[in-house]
Amino acid sequence: MDLQDEIKSMISDVADKLGYIVYESSVLLKGENSQVVVKIDHEKGISLDDCEAFSRDLTERLDSEELMINYKLEVSSPGLKRKLRTGEEFARFTGAPVKVVYDDQGTRKTVKGTLESVSDNLITVSDDGKDVDIALHTIAKANLEY
Repeated sequence: MDLQDEIKSMISDVADKLGYIVYESSVLLKGENSQVVVKIDHEKGISLDDCEAFSRDLTERLDSEELMINYKLEVSSPGLKRKLRTGEEFARFTGAPVKVVYDDQGTRKTVKGTLESVSDNLITVSDDGKDVDIALHTIAKANLEY
C-alpha cells in the first residue's frame, strides 16, 4: 500500500469510528507542503464541532504513525451547494431545491426546482409546477441550490 492509500485508509477508519461518511478526500504529498483535505458528512448534517472532532482524531493518527513530517489538514462539510452524485444522495435530499444539468437526446439542458421524488433510475424535479423526469444516467452535474 502506498502512502496516499495508507492515509486514505486512516481517513476512512477515523470516519467509521466517529460515525461520519467521507464525502470526498484528497492527499497531496509535496514534502513540507503536503496537504490532506477531507469533506465529511452525516445524515443529520455536519457542525463545526464535528469537523473539529474529526480533525483532532485524524491529526492524532497521522502524528502517531509519523507518515508525514509536516502537513496541512483541512476538514469541512460538503457545503450548502453540495454536489449530488448518487441515487442515495438524491433520495436523502428529496424536497430540497436543486439544479440539475442533464443530457436530453444530445442536447444539454438545465432545470432548477424542487427535487420531488427519486426512484431506482429516475428523479423528478418540479420547476414552477411542471414536473421534469430525468434519468440518473443522463445527469452531467447536480447540486443543491439553497
